[in-house]
Amino acid sequence: MPILPSNIINYMKIKVGVMNFLSKNKRIILLLLISLFYILFYFLVDFSTQSLVAHDEGLYARRARLIENSDNWFSLPFPSPHHKTLGSYWFIALAIRLFGNSELALRLPSIIASFFCLISSYLISLKITNKKSALISVFSLSSMPLWIQYSRYASPDILFVLCILLVILFFLKSLDSPQFYKQYFYILVSGFFISTSFFIRSYMAFVPLIGLSPFILYNLIKKNNIFKILFFTGIFIGSIPTLLNLYFSYQKFGIIGITVLFDFARKQALGDFGFNNLVLIPLNFLYLTFPIGILFLILFTFTKPKNNISYPLLIYYYPLISLVILLCMSTSYPHYFLFLLPSLSILFSVILSSNSSRFLISRISIKYLLLILITLISFVLLFFVINYKNFILEHSYGNTSLVYIVSSFLLISYLTSIRFIFDIRFFKFDLLNFFYNIVIPQYISLSLLFNFGILGNPNSNIKLFLRDELVSSIISSNTIYLFSVDSKIQTLLSYYLPSSQVVRNAEDLTKYKYLITSNISSFNTLKIKSLFKSIKKSDNQFLLVNISK
Repeated sequence: MPILPSNIINYMKIKVGVMNFLSKNKRIILLLLISLFYILFYFLVDFSTQSLVAHDEGLYARRARLIENSDNWFSLPFPSPHHKTLGSYWFIALAIRLFGNSELALRLPSIIASFFCLISSYLISLKITNKKSALISVFSLSSMPLWIQYSRYASPDILFVLCILLVILFFLKSLDSPQFYKQYFYILVSGFFISTSFFIRSYMAFVPLIGLSPFILYNLIKKNNIFKILFFTGIFIGSIPTLLNLYFSYQKFGIIGITVLFDFARKQALGDFGFNNLVLIPLNFLYLTFPIGILFLILFTFTKPKNNISYPLLIYYYPLISLVILLCMSTSYPHYFLFLLPSLSILFSVILSSNSSRFLISRISIKYLLLILITLISFVLLFFVINYKNFILEHSYGNTSLVYIVSSFLLISYLTSIRFIFDIRFFKFDLLNFFYNIVIPQYISLSLLFNFGILGNPNSNIKLFLRDELVSSIISSNTIYLFSVDSKIQTLLSYYLPSSQVVRNAEDLTKYKYLITSNISSFNTLKIKSLFKSIKKSDNQFLLVNISK
């Protein structure tokens, strides 16, 4: 029998060792691969297809750049008192300093924070329920349209949600940790993130914190004095950036530098209470959390959780109190509800993972309601794809094939999901597989549409206009003056053209060589119109040159 060379023997040993490792740990490896695949949809963003959304993204970007250029990040770099704490812009400013002025830098804080929100939400759900429910909560949260949108949005909203989740997570850790020194550390950190949330989102932090107060106070009262002292110490430590911000604001603007912060909060919270808040906001919420919001309502109506829920003040009362406060506010935008999405996903996971029927007709009612829902969505999707080809061509920005692939993928997922609620062969009623069959394709599809600029990219023409060879050669070496430009577009141009200046008086226009205007008809009524010639047009934006210069 021939003797094998030692290198072949070593290779065979390594091969056998690798195969044994893979066979023993195939479940863990599969989960890691799925997790990696899932995470990739967060970070594989084509930023060449992205543009800032007016009005908020442009404002956050411009203000963050002013802070990044300033010497003191605690002092307001604005010419007038500001209605927000500077924490709203800190992380965007830090990203600009590290990665430069780009959509990547502006949106990276939200992308990273959203990823950590999923981890925090999973850990919170794991402490309250079990692994099965925790996984459901993560898939639920990550598939919501509102969550996907703001996970790629240049704003402090997702960072604020992360702070609130960390308040909850570390407070829960302090309650069930066996070692005293760990309890004290966790409660200190929980308090720290309470005040940090105010620094990042100013008055909006009061809404979730009021909702959390019954849960926090109920558990805090039962603890010893050291525990309470450390909690409030954490709040004080976390409030230091806010106190410095307010101190420098007072130094620069006087007492109005402090009162403007709370005056803005009062105007947002108090005022006319309209019918829209009670009807349109809940409907919007269902639409922006689809399908979780609708599935939750169906299951909540016809089923009830089998298992007793730990921390009912956190699971039920916290979102309920917070929702009531939001509905009572005079001004309420969709992103105000972002911090409630993790709670909704956890509540939904509790009901979905273990439930029993409330009524005799519960099961058949759920079946046919889901069938009607899936049929309706499939019909709407098919109707849109067939009848709005020109609209798709215009708004797909060269990725038309991706729109059709995603639409087909979603349609197939909807149709195949029916078999899990009407399984005639095995007489199964599998809501869990129905859920995964809907939300995972939705997460993948919406992520792709956002990542390639088909969604969340309403001002792409502005960037194309500025990237035009002729326009870019002019703006790179000249100051551009903005006259009679739409306020939202003006905000974007002020960011994309940092050297640009706004002109209010038409008589001053003769002094300047290059001008951008959105209102060409109004401009043509001016006596000086003959001095200017149009170089480039994009939608309503006109780049004009002063031919007398």
